[in-house]
Amino acid sequence: MQETYTDFNMIHLRPWQFFARYSAPPGQRTISFELPARRGIGGVSTLETVILIAAMKIVEANRIFEIGTFTGNTTLNLALNLDGGKIFTLDLDKASAQSLTQDVSDAPLTTVSLQSEPDFEQSSVRDRVHRLFGNSTTFDFSPWFGTIDMVFVDGGHDVPTAKADTENALKLIRSDKPAIILWHDYRGPEYPELTGYLDALSEEIPLTHIEDTKLVFHLRE
Repeated sequence: MQETYTDFNMIHLRPWQFFARYSAPPGQRTISFELPARRGIGGVSTLETVILIAAMKIVEANRIFEIGTFTGNTTLNLALNLDGGKIFTLDLDKASAQSLTQDVSDAPLTTVSLQSEPDFEQSSVRDRVHRLFGNSTTFDFSPWFGTIDMVFVDGGHDVPTAKADTENALKLIRSDKPAIILWHDYRGPEYPELTGYLDALSEEIPLTHIEDTKLVFHLRE
């Protein structure tokens, strides 16, 4: 039986339509990509990673803020495609994780994150990554307000955390040039409340779901 959703004003877009937003001609659309070293533990799909890199190209991002580092593979792939820029990536450390009540589906992922070195740590682009630690609901994002070209929200998936991350993401992105926010795990079976939150948010700001993925984006042009 096909699942039904309450979309509100959510727009739906095929992946090719998103890629078409990047105006570079054939021959100038090459990206760098590294396959993940670890499988079967959640994270972003190959298609989603390529879409995130395309999003960087669309807004000409050189300052990216990622909320939720996890294994660091997404961080690595974004950093591989930065030209002289910086990616700030925020995740829980042991102290902040111990004082946090998480969504039941998030807790195992946090364990993986805390017990492993991120994929970018030994890479050639390590100097493009600035690691930050803390609970995103209490973290002080204000030093980065209005300075970020692209925000990727993939931290805690409970509604209070998603709401706090979204409010901060909207403050982080620049207003003087195109900027983009992307959320992960929309329509993910583990996170129905997150899907409901993003559907409802589409009544307040323009949101677009990229079909065949769990990505939703808001483009400020």
